[in-house]
Amino acid sequence: MQQYLTSSDLCRLTELPMGTLKRLRAAGSLLAAKPGGQGRGHADRWSLAQVLGIAVARGLRRRGFSLEEAGPVLQYFFDMSPTQLEARFRDGQTCLAVFGTKILPRLVTRDSILENEQLDYSTAATAGLLPAVLDVQRIWEFIKLEAGKLKPKKETGTKKEAVPK
Repeated sequence: MQQYLTSSDLCRLTELPMGTLKRLRAAGSLLAAKPGGQGRGHADRWSLAQVLGIAVARGLRRRGFSLEEAGPVLQYFFDMSPTQLEARFRDGQTCLAVFGTKILPRLVTRDSILENEQLDYSTAATAGLLPAVLDVQRIWEFIKLEAGKLKPKKETGTKKEAVPK
């Protein structure tokens, strides 16, 4: 069974301010895996892959990448199920590659970045644009660990039956 987190849990894990999440939702930039209804007690539900995408995009933004540069990475994870993500990890595709100010919006192996003979490291070092590796699998393991510590929330939308007195 796939696990979902509330917006509050998502914000706590990713350190995304709730106001920012609400603005992005209102603008249509983010859509929860299970959108909530109107009113109190009808929280949005976010998949763990979505939480991962937001965490990685948030980390990229903190490191100076624009929303436009981080957006394709976010979308990549939003389009992926936890099962697909785990399969990529088993295949060794655990990292995102960053080349200067460019982010490759897909998972790759660490060796495809660090042991790539096509990269000219001396030119990259001179320009101050050495490739970097973001270990997405490590972030994923942290999210799963923290999500496992949360108390399961009851699904909303079910009517309670009246109990006769």
